[in-house]
Amino acid sequence: MKYFLPTSLYFFIFFTVSVFSAEDDALRFAKIFTDKMVLQQEKPIKVWGWAKSGASVRLTLTQDVALGNKAVSTAGIETSRSDGNGEYSIRVHYTETNAPKLETKSLSAKAGSDGRWSIQFPPAKASFQPTWLIAESGDQHAILQNILIGEVWVCAGQSNMGWSNFNRKAREAASADFPGLRYVAWEDSWYKPREDVQRNIEWRECSPENAQRFSAVPYLFGTFLHRYLKVPLGIINVARGGTLGQTWCLRSELESIDDKIIRTVLADYDAETAVWDDPAQVEGLMKQWEADCDKVRADHEEKLTKAKAEGKKPPRLRLPKKPGDARSSWSPPAGLFNATIMPIRDLALRGVLYYQGENNNFMRWTRYERTFPKIPVSFRKAFRDESLPFGCISQPGWGNYGIDPELATIAEGYAIVRDIQRRALQADPLSDMIATYPTGNSYIHPAEKLPVAEYASLWALAKVYKKPVVHRGNAYTHSQIKEDKMYLFFDQDPVVYERWKHIENNAAWQVLPCAREGNAELLGFIIAGKDRRWYPANARQVRIDNKWCIELSSDLVEEPVAARYGWANWPTGNLVGRERMPIPTFRTDDWPIPEGLSYSQEVKESSSAKIKELQEIGRKQAQDRKFRQLQIDLPRLESEMHRGDASGQIQSKLSRINSILNEFETDPWLSRQLKGYDPEFENKLKEAKAVLDKLQNN
Repeated sequence: MKYFLPTSLYFFIFFTVSVFSAEDDALRFAKIFTDKMVLQQEKPIKVWGWAKSGASVRLTLTQDVALGNKAVSTAGIETSRSDGNGEYSIRVHYTETNAPKLETKSLSAKAGSDGRWSIQFPPAKASFQPTWLIAESGDQHAILQNILIGEVWVCAGQSNMGWSNFNRKAREAASADFPGLRYVAWEDSWYKPREDVQRNIEWRECSPENAQRFSAVPYLFGTFLHRYLKVPLGIINVARGGTLGQTWCLRSELESIDDKIIRTVLADYDAETAVWDDPAQVEGLMKQWEADCDKVRADHEEKLTKAKAEGKKPPRLRLPKKPGDARSSWSPPAGLFNATIMPIRDLALRGVLYYQGENNNFMRWTRYERTFPKIPVSFRKAFRDESLPFGCISQPGWGNYGIDPELATIAEGYAIVRDIQRRALQADPLSDMIATYPTGNSYIHPAEKLPVAEYASLWALAKVYKKPVVHRGNAYTHSQIKEDKMYLFFDQDPVVYERWKHIENNAAWQVLPCAREGNAELLGFIIAGKDRRWYPANARQVRIDNKWCIELSSDLVEEPVAARYGWANWPTGNLVGRERMPIPTFRTDDWPIPEGLSYSQEVKESSSAKIKELQEIGRKQAQDRKFRQLQIDLPRLESEMHRGDASGQIQSKLSRINSILNEFETDPWLSRQLKGYDPEFENKLKEAKAVLDKLQNN
């Protein structure tokens, strides 16, 4: 908590920014500064707050217990202590050897005309020693206790960053006794930058009780770093479910995008907020809503009378939704950035962990192509740190598994969002896309959050803290095409590369991605020729010019020109690097992606119609491809029947072909579509079934 003398404090919120009126003379810290917070080590410590306009403020930063306790006593603050209600209890404590000493330092500043004051202390070393911040102005005091100095991370994004449930939570939370891990969270939106956090917030120590309420990924990410680095760790979580990329950008960065979509979105939002800046228009809006409600009530009375007369169940009264203030809407352009990031922009921190994109999957990926590259730029500009690390957690698997490539390459939004993130960050040495697609399931909020946080923490340890840990799988670098085959080449995680670079003749498993299941088929690749039709690819590890690579081929692609890996909402890809780190999804082509637009009803309908048309073409292409593959496989199987003992392989392929044939006959929708697709198809299908029956009987 924050402690004040005097304790009366009045808040006045203006439209443009949150400020305090000249009549409010109370000395206070900015709301991000509370007891139990963590200050960033090895960077200048900037502290700010408000006091009477023109007042002199003296601020002391100390770890001197006597000085801290004296200040608390002088201010009349009771130091809370817990005796466990007389019951036995135990807490983890940290023992520091040769702990760095923080020299007590007092600095002064004068509050400006708006009452804001700011003081900057020199950098300090990480320490588990309790620290005090003591502010004095005349006879007023504001004191913060039990502060630590360590590492601070901001976590932002949408629901998968804010979600608290995760597998094994009961076990993990019960042992979450890390007093050196501190957590604060809030969410808010406003149409212009706020000068301070809108509501009171509070940093909390990580305990088994508090951890139950912490968001899963930020909490787990924090525990991984805290235990490895052995320093205090502070997590600031400002995620909000259902947000779009546009809300995590500076308004000035959005305005710099020369694109019709963004210009339209900004103009529409400005028109909405202008209404709420005009009391007369707001009054008219509310009167219209009340009139609409009265009409609905009157209609409802008539329906009630009629239902009663007919002996039917009375209908429910459903009133029109009350108009909401557009200035604080859920996910407007720059809205959450204005209300959560801008108020803490003077705070020193180590980096940003970002987990968002799911909501841009729904017909909004074309907009994301424009806005996502501006997100890391916005964070760096806001915190005035061009070297601020930015880790982007990509989307988990979700939706239908094993979708045909002809459909997956049209409108699988998660795949497109991952690709946008990968391309935007690939040339940024301070950023990375963190692959997590194996952690998904059919729920949009998968509970498998431990590996997500582990992948993110390994990225931070390797790229930010320069620790010798394997933090990613192999990444695609380039390709070669020879005749009817395509060859993909990969790099290695730096630690893995150092481990094997001295060996002249590496084995494939030392330098290439491998199947997660061991000596299994490599899955998840598709290839296309110049006609840009996509086909499942056969993949295997081979050497070309004494270099290991992955060879791709298809019976149906004579001259491949492009390949993709893991291209689906829920990829079938099973490739991992060393220590089972997933291979990021990627593509070798730069072909245009079908547009997903929804910034107006007219545009949304037009975009949806085009996608449906492409999907119908894709379904027919998938049918054609399966049948053509079948025509190749059947004669091949007949020849294999007379070649040695290949029963296992043959039976496997026979089962695969049989399942395809059955799909044509048993799927009601598919069978109806086939009648208009090819009049001779039914006869061809019968011939194929006859050949298959003959093979299986033999």
